[in-house]
Amino acid sequence: MKRTLFLWLLMGLVLSIGACSDSDDGSQDNPISGTWRITEIQVSQQQLTQFSPADETISISFAADGNFSGETPGNQFQGRYELDGGTLTMLEFSTTEVADTQYAAAFYNAIEEARVPNETFAQFGYNFDSLDLVLVFGNSGRMTLEKQ
Repeated sequence: MKRTLFLWLLMGLVLSIGACSDSDDGSQDNPISGTWRITEIQVSQQQLTQFSPADETISISFAADGNFSGETPGNQFQGRYELDGGTLTMLEFSTTEVADTQYAAAFYNAIEEARVPNETFAQFGYNFDSLDLVLVFGNSGRMTLEKQ
């Protein structure tokens, strides 16, 4: 009887420890996973920082599996990315090509400026300023993203 009770308790302990294991979705290992809204863009060599107009949203969602997708007021985009230390590399980037707003044009200019010469990918340094994600690129370019 004691042995049966001991086995039941042991099995319950093993099951409860297994239920407390870390998540397998990778979100704990990926600090940028989730949906972000771009709040400001400064393309290198430009004097002005463009802030998100009240009626415009550019959003991007980074999935823990290395895919991303998003939209500007007129277009949708998607691709694959990887993180390595403090570097975000967009390995693939594709978009629809409909005329878009001036703010969206600044976004696409930033992606183009982050493109590594003679390569097909774009690279950004990334860090966090409070709760905002900051992507830096080029000589002095930066995008600030707010978690949604």
